[in-house]
Parts: sequence; structure tokens; C-alpha cells
Amino acid sequence: MIYLSDDYIDKYGNTLSYLIGRSISEGYSFDYIEKSISYSLAFSELESSNVTRIAFSSMEKTYSDIFPLNSNNYELNVYDIYGWVGYTYMNLFLSLEMTFEMLFYLIPIKEMLKLYPIYHEMDDRHMLDYAKEKLKHSQLDVLMKRKEYSNKTLSIKTSLPISTINALRYGNRDISKLEADKLLLIAHELKIKMETLLPSLHLQKQ
Repeated sequence: MIYLSDDYIDKYGNTLSYLIGRSISEGYSFDYIEKSISYSLAFSELESSNVTRIAFSSMEKTYSDIFPLNSNNYELNVYDIYGWVGYTYMNLFLSLEMTFEMLFYLIPIKEMLKLYPIYHEMDDRHMLDYAKEKLKHSQLDVLMKRKEYSNKTLSIKTSLPISTINALRYGNRDISKLEADKLLLIAHELKIKMETLLPSLHLQKQ
């Protein structure tokens, strides 16, 4: 279990805002940005309770570790749209306890930017309610919808019974209790990290 002080939350929120704002300004696609952050060492370590990499690195250093450096002279404004987006993702990460990969599938950056005019002056709980509404059944359900997989298709691709896929998708069976080899089959087919399928990373704000 991870405990984040307010200072760490601010550092991670600022860094995430900077990464998203700068990478968009440098012309990277939303898909590339989401994958790059999700699979970066810094954010993968945070998901597994190691907060030191970003905490003791500058935003510029973290950016250069994740994205090819361009000549864009980008300055973070925590009060603009990217500041809000970064902090919103951090708040959702701490509240929902899911991987950043799952967060980006649940609410892609492109969608989050469109939500800014509606939600940026509201309490954080409104965005949390919005996210939870999209998680009506399970994270597997969100992933399958985004990747346009039917229960039958995933069953055929993984050789798992369609009844198993159906139960996992609609929350009638706890996916965290599924055998590791079967979980890996689903993750491999959906091209995601295995942890992204799990309902909780057991993270907690201090």
C-alpha cells in the first residue's frame, strides 16, 4: 500500500500536467502520449508503490526520459487546462486505485480536454462520479468496449469459456481471483498490462 503526502501529490500532479501539456504542444498523438506515460518507468513505479523517481527528478528530466526531446520551450501553468487535466488524473488515480493505462482507457486525454469547460470549476467529486458511471460493470468491460471486443470474440481468442468472459465482464466473478495464466491470456489479447485488469492497486492517499 502506498501513502502519498500532499507534497508528493503536488509533484506528481505537476509532472503529469507538464508531460501532457508539453507532449500535446509538440504534436504527439493522444494514443502515443497515453501509452508512453502508462508504460514509463516513473509511472509504473508509482503504481507499484515507489514514489522516488518523479519526486526527485525535474519535470524536464522526466519528460526527456519518456519522450524524444524537441526544441519546444514549454512552461507549465497549473491553472490552465493542462494543469487541471494532470491533477484530475492524479485524483482519479488515488481515488480509483487503477493503473494509468486503465485511466486513459476510461477517460482518454482527448475526452478529458473536452470535459474541462464543464468540470474544471466543480468539486473533484463530480469527476469521480463521472468516472465511476463509466465503470458500471468492470474494467474489463471498459477495455472490451474501447477495443470493440465481443464476449464471443474474446472467448475464441483466449480459449476461455464465454460464460467466464461474461461473468468477469459484468462483475459476477472477481477477476482478481482468476488464475494468473488466464489473466495473462486476456491481457495479452487486449495488449495491456496484466495489472490494468485488476480492480484495485490498493493505493491510498495519506
